Amino acid sequence: MIRQVKLLAVAGVAASLAAVTGIAYGKTGDLRWEPCPAGDVPIECASVAVPVVWERADGPTLTLKVARLRATGERQGVVFANPGGPGVSGVRSLPGMARKFGAAVRESYDIVSWDPRGIGGSSPLSCPPGADAEFAGLRVPESVGERVRYEHGAARWARACRTQSGPVFDHVDTLSNARDLDRLREVLGEPKLNYAGFSYGTRIGLLYADLFPARVGRMTLDSAVDPTSDEADFFAGQARAAEQAFTDYQASCPTRDGCPLSDLTVPQARAWLAPLVRRDAELNGLLPNILRQPATWPSLDQLLGELRAGTYQPGGDGTGGSEVASHAVNCLDLPDHRSPAQIMAQAERAAVRYPLFGRLMVGSVVCTEWPVPPTYRPHPITARGSSAILVVGTTHDTATPYDWAVSAARSLSAGRLLTVRGTGHVAYGTNACATGVIDRYFLTGALPPAGTVCPTRA
Repeated sequence: MIRQVKLLAVAGVAASLAAVTGIAYGKTGDLRWEPCPAGDVPIECASVAVPVVWERADGPTLTLKVARLRATGERQGVVFANPGGPGVSGVRSLPGMARKFGAAVRESYDIVSWDPRGIGGSSPLSCPPGADAEFAGLRVPESVGERVRYEHGAARWARACRTQSGPVFDHVDTLSNARDLDRLREVLGEPKLNYAGFSYGTRIGLLYADLFPARVGRMTLDSAVDPTSDEADFFAGQARAAEQAFTDYQASCPTRDGCPLSDLTVPQARAWLAPLVRRDAELNGLLPNILRQPATWPSLDQLLGELRAGTYQPGGDGTGGSEVASHAVNCLDLPDHRSPAQIMAQAERAAVRYPLFGRLMVGSVVCTEWPVPPTYRPHPITARGSSAILVVGTTHDTATPYDWAVSAARSLSAGRLLTVRGTGHVAYGTNACATGVIDRYFLTGALPPAGTVCPTRA
């Protein structure tokens, strides 16, 4: 049973959590949209109040920052979109997401995104700089004793961030985020939710469909997560995907003159790179991100070339932005009740199967000692009674394995899987076949035939 956690009373956050006046919940016209352009993209922004704790709807509220890009033609409705994460601003990502949509969809729909609670302009979580620096300095555990020390250090960091962030820290879970999304649907006067979720955004969509199946309109989930995952499953899957991405990257070396690994076999390349990744915190985080899209692989050629030549210089100052929002969401969504010994045993196995990323991703999880208990119980989501939901999976997805999309689509009572052959994370806007299928779905509601497969270069 999930224990109840009292809201923290923290000075300095009262203003951001005070009830917002002048915002009604029924009509689009009641929102005060103001220009907030991003370069030449004519975005408008507004604020919407939601309860900090949805079970106490008459209690304190926080404000969500919402952004809209108006339809360019005759308006058919709204498509809500989330770029992924967790911890990513939907408002700042809106121009990039909007470019994914085809011209006909942009003519027919307003594209709307928002900063999820605890992120960006929506009561963002924060940490004392000293706590962030201490957490960033924790080494990836190599033994059970180091794992125990790692957990204690991560717990100190999380508690310090919780104290500084205030009550919202306990309530950035995706279930609350899905309820926020339903409030946005209501405020904008949409009878059904049309939605495009990418990566982590698919978790929002799945949980929304679980909570409100009858309110699902046209929903696309691209690079889907598996809602049956706990923390162990999730990060083992991410390690598997990242390792496959490196294999695909090296296999593509003959197509690029600048690839520095052409003279190495895959085992040789891993044997050379793995020790460097294990002792360099920046490389730990940098490599999986660069591997996610083949379009960025030339920059990986340059980085690995510098490593082989001994000229690589870390680009950061070791004081990057806090990771607390991402961890806080995941720890509320992904239960983890393992002991340090169990985690290290699994990390050892992962290091054998996934030499570059297994130990890092499996052994440095932080949720076992998180100061707030999880709010979600992993389970298959059927969303019985929903409209058709289009799930998109790429066969060599570099972050969310293809079998997660297969599982999610199979569990949904009205799910339809679109398979994209290739390597990369998020097919919409990068694979022409998948983009056309998704655009047609939003415009007409027509699903692709069962078993449809988009080729690699389409």
